[in-house]
Amino acid sequence: MPEPARSRKTDREKRRNSRRAEHRKLNYPRISLKSILYVTRIYRKAVGPKSIFFVVYRVYNSVVPAVTAVIAGAAVTSISNGIVTHDFVPFIVIAIILLGIEIVNLVLGTINNFLSITTNQDVFIYVSEQIATKYIRIPLKIRESREFADKFERVRDFGGSITYVSNSIVNVVTSVISLVSVVIATLTISPIVTLVVLVASVPSSILSLRLAAMQRRNWREFTRDRRIAWAIEQKMVNSNNALEIEMNGLSSHLVRQMIKARRRSQEQDIIDERRFLWPRFGANGLETAASYGVLIFVAIEIILEKLDIGQFLTVRTLLGQLNSNVSSLFNSISTVNENLVNATDYMEFMETPANASGDIKVSGIPKIEFRNVSFSYPNSSVKAIDNVSFTLNPGDSLAIVGENGAGKTTLIKLLIGAYEPSDGVILINDQPFSRIDRESYLAQLGALFQDYARYEFATLGENVWFGDVSKGFDREEIQKALHDADLGDLASKYEKGLNQVMSKDFDEKYTTDLSGGQWQRLSIARAFFRSPNVLLLDEPTAAVDAKSEYEIFKNIIKKQQGKSTIIISHRFSTVRKAEQIIVLDQGRITESGTHEELLAQNGTYAEMFKLQAEGYN
Repeated sequence: MPEPARSRKTDREKRRNSRRAEHRKLNYPRISLKSILYVTRIYRKAVGPKSIFFVVYRVYNSVVPAVTAVIAGAAVTSISNGIVTHDFVPFIVIAIILLGIEIVNLVLGTINNFLSITTNQDVFIYVSEQIATKYIRIPLKIRESREFADKFERVRDFGGSITYVSNSIVNVVTSVISLVSVVIATLTISPIVTLVVLVASVPSSILSLRLAAMQRRNWREFTRDRRIAWAIEQKMVNSNNALEIEMNGLSSHLVRQMIKARRRSQEQDIIDERRFLWPRFGANGLETAASYGVLIFVAIEIILEKLDIGQFLTVRTLLGQLNSNVSSLFNSISTVNENLVNATDYMEFMETPANASGDIKVSGIPKIEFRNVSFSYPNSSVKAIDNVSFTLNPGDSLAIVGENGAGKTTLIKLLIGAYEPSDGVILINDQPFSRIDRESYLAQLGALFQDYARYEFATLGENVWFGDVSKGFDREEIQKALHDADLGDLASKYEKGLNQVMSKDFDEKYTTDLSGGQWQRLSIARAFFRSPNVLLLDEPTAAVDAKSEYEIFKNIIKKQQGKSTIIISHRFSTVRKAEQIIVLDQGRITESGTHEELLAQNGTYAEMFKLQAEGYN
């Protein structure tokens, strides 16, 4: 049974109102003067005096086309008149002027091409340095949030396209100048022609702005999908993951997941493009019809001897420039606004508060004290650390044991100032952490983490030297650190020795492929080279065999004589040597004491120790 006309009308109105509501939600182009000035300042700092030439060159280029069109029309008229009068002097003068313009264009274009060779790299390197320098100063608690990760993805997009953004800003200015110059030139011939063409170009430009607003919304909405696709791609190209991916038959699945993530944004763009397909066709048809109507009008005016014959060429050229300039202006506005959204993210990123730091400098072996410290991660009501108190006096050793998720690593993050306590206070040399100069404090610390860093792009020597680059590249000290980490003969295995790059991904001729245990020992060598006053050990030998572990810890004990050590480990052969042991359970200290005292208590520690001892029987 056919649907009633009234019902169909109601459905159409609902769909229309829905589309209007959606349009109202869109962020239509609003050029922020603050953003424009900010981007301009970045570009000027990166490029230097060259930026002045680029601006002058673009402004010059925006005016010349209209002037050339008028002069070219005058040349045609002078030729037409010369046929009757046999006077070729006016044409020669015009030709010389046109030649002069072309010579200036050639000179300025050559200079522009020469200066542009390094400009993009200058800007990219400058912005990359600014982003990296700022990133490492932002507190870890901010960096670990998903919102920050999404924003940082857009910040990196902005950093990679800063030259394009700067050019887009200049395009807006030059498009306005060019449009004004073309309008003035066209008005001298016929105001009617100018008005018709301008009006006819408006619908197409407005539709382009609306579509650009939708695409900008999609770009921000699907930031997480782009990050997922990028992460999958990095996993697939990383040689360390190749074996597991191949063994598990994951390759095809990961490719499908990557493509799926990338297509989500693309599919929405296609939907929006389809919605605007026919409206844009109509608007472009109107613009084309207006252009041809204007040319017919000018031709009739020439036939009626109201205009010179050369003005047909002038109008035809200006007509193309007028349409092009209107379209270019709206496109430039849209492009600028699209990229300035990321510029806003960049400004917010650069204004993110850095790690707090006091003015009391720390030297030597610090005293570290936790007083009733509690901590909850952002957006979580669960206490990861709950009313924890302990003191690590200079030269003491402290071991922290507990099941996975007990809060051991969180405790370390608080100790190094990556997080601030929700309650309680952390004291360094009896002073609140907020008053401590964080850089000087961290200079006293060294760490061996279970999730150690692999600097595959660097050489063997650099992988050790990165423990403290403030020291000179002392080859003897580096070799000694390798020896203490049970890697004493590693350099001799390579033709380049300490200069061997540590991944075949970066050195195909002299390849190397360390095992997980060797990489972990290399991170231990890095800590030995640093020789810190407080050494943090978070499962440092998880990937190391028992013999190497024994040798490494023997060297650790030797090197940390008179210094402080904090150990997180599941291996009681390591833990039992600590002067103080605390047991964490769901963020709380449930037991504390020496190894012998905790065994005597016959609690959680004793149970864990006995279970591990049984595994060796």
